[in-house]
Amino acid sequence: MPPKSLKLDSLELDLENPRITLATDQRDAMQKILSEQKVKLVNLAESIAVRGFSPMDRCLVLRSERANRFIVLEGNRRIFCAKLLKNPSLIHTFTMPEAFRKRLEKASQKFDPKNVEPVDCFEVDDRAEGNDWIRQRHSGEDGGRGIVNWSAVAGSRFAGRDPALQALEFVLQHGNLTDDEIEQINNSKFLTTLSRLLSTPTVRSAIGFDIDKGKLLTQLPADEAIKPLKKIVLDLAEKEINVNDVKTKKQQDAYISKLKQVDRADLSKRTGTSVAIDSITERDFAVKHAPSMKRVRASRPSPRTTVVPKSCKLKITTPKIADIFEELRSLQLAKHKQAISVLLRVFLELSVDEYLTKVAKVKLTFIHPKSSRVLDKNLQTKVKDAIADLVKKGASEKDFIGVTKGMSDPNHPFSIETLHAYIHNRYFTPVDTHLAAAWDNAQHFFEMIWQ
Repeated sequence: MPPKSLKLDSLELDLENPRITLATDQRDAMQKILSEQKVKLVNLAESIAVRGFSPMDRCLVLRSERANRFIVLEGNRRIFCAKLLKNPSLIHTFTMPEAFRKRLEKASQKFDPKNVEPVDCFEVDDRAEGNDWIRQRHSGEDGGRGIVNWSAVAGSRFAGRDPALQALEFVLQHGNLTDDEIEQINNSKFLTTLSRLLSTPTVRSAIGFDIDKGKLLTQLPADEAIKPLKKIVLDLAEKEINVNDVKTKKQQDAYISKLKQVDRADLSKRTGTSVAIDSITERDFAVKHAPSMKRVRASRPSPRTTVVPKSCKLKITTPKIADIFEELRSLQLAKHKQAISVLLRVFLELSVDEYLTKVAKVKLTFIHPKSSRVLDKNLQTKVKDAIADLVKKGASEKDFIGVTKGMSDPNHPFSIETLHAYIHNRYFTPVDTHLAAAWDNAQHFFEMIWQ
C-alpha cells in the first residue's frame, strides 16, 4: 500500500460510501452526503477553510477505472468539503438551506488550496483491503484495534490536572479498586462535585488535606490519606451522593461528619511535613506483602473455541430453539463467525418470545396509539419486558446489567444494534472475541429464561 500525494481534482467520491445509499454519479454522491450530514458538513468545511486537513489523518484511496483518478474510500466528507471550498460555484448547484449556503460561501473566501494540496493519501490494492481498514476505524473501539474514545477521566486529564483530578488519580493508582469500580469511576462525570468538596477548607481539614499552588497536600501517611478520598470518590462514582447533596458548605460538612470510622483518616498520625499526593508511590504505603508469600500460578483454562462454553447447559424444551443452542455450542468460533453471529441474534429473539408467551403471558404485539394498528414489538422492547417480568418474580436488576447495558450502549458486546448489524449491515463483520463476550454478558439472562 504505497503512500500518495494527490491533487483534489484527481480524487473521486466513493459512490458506494456506507454513509449514503448507492449514488449514481459524483454529483449525486455529493448531494447525498450533504443531505445526510447537514450542519456537520458545514462545520467541517469551515474548519478546513481555516486550518486545513488534520495532520493525523490521511485519505484511503483505490485506483479508479478512469486514468489518473482515485476513488476516496475513506475521507469522503473532507474531500467533498475541499472541492466545495476550492470551487465555490458548486455551492449553488446543491439543495441546502440558505443559511448553509451563506456559511459555505463565507468559508470559501478564507480557503487556500495550498493548505490541503497535495492531499496525503494511501492507496490500497482493492476494495476488500480498504474495507478492512475502514471497518476498524468506524466500528467502535473493537477491543483497542479501532479508535478508543477518551473516558470522562481521560478528558479531564487532557484539560489539566487540578487538585480534584490529583485526588482521583491517587485513588485510581493506590485505592486497591475492583475492575467494576475502576470502570464506574472512568465513565462517571463528577470531577466538578469533587472539586467543590475539596475547595472547602473545613472539608479538607476534616479529612487531612490542604491545597497550595494548585497541589493537593497532606501530612498523613499514605495508607491513612487514601481512606477518605477513596470513600468520597466511590460515593460520587456510585451515585451515593451527587451535586445536590453537597451544594452548600453545611451539606458538605454534614456529609464528611457522617463518614464511618473505617473511612476516616487518623489525623493523630500526621507527620508535620506536607507532601503532594501526586508524589506518593507504592513504597509509601505501610501495608506490604510479606516477603515469604509466593504467588501461586493459576492454571490456564483451555482456549475458548465455541461461543457457548461447554459448561453452559440450558433446559430448552422447544425443539427448534434447542437445535440452535446446540449449534451455538458446537460451531467453531474461528471458522463460523458469520453463522454464529446470526444464530446468536435468532436465539435471543426466539428465547425471549418463548418466555414472554409461555411464562410471563405477555403479548408480543401492541396497538399503535395514533393509527390503532396492531404492530409487533421490536426486540429491544421484548428484552426489556422479559427482564421486567424476571425482576418482578424476584431476580435482581443487577443480574442483567450485561444485557441492559447492551441496549443503551452501541459499543457494548451485547448491543442490540450490533446484533442487528451482523445480519443487515454488509460492512459489519463479527469478531470471535466480541461474540464470546456477548454470550458471557447474556448467559445469566438465558439461564433465568430457561430455568
